[in-house]
Amino acid sequence: MQALSVSIDPDGMLRVTLRGELDFTNAAGITDAIRAVTEQERPTAVRMDLAEVTFLDSSGIGLLVAAMRAAEEARATFGVEHPNPKVYDQLRTTGLLAPFGLAEPAAEG
Repeated sequence: MQALSVSIDPDGMLRVTLRGELDFTNAAGITDAIRAVTEQERPTAVRMDLAEVTFLDSSGIGLLVAAMRAAEEARATFGVEHPNPKVYDQLRTTGLLAPFGLAEPAAEG
């Protein structure tokens, strides 16, 4: 199973699907691939699908931040989609929900 697959929608959206563990062993290569396709394709938007991500360490978070920066350089919007609860919590803890286009959890009252 590949950790990364990409596709371009007819409207110019780059869809990146990440799978498995995103950690120090593979983050650099995935980051390079995302930067390259973003520079080459110049998409209107970049969406990172994390539905199949099972583990994310600080290198994986760095990968997502690098993808966001690549999207900004291409003048594309950026968003993260479908994180599992554990990954969502990691992104919340690091303060990245809003920058990644994810909603904050509803306040309990």
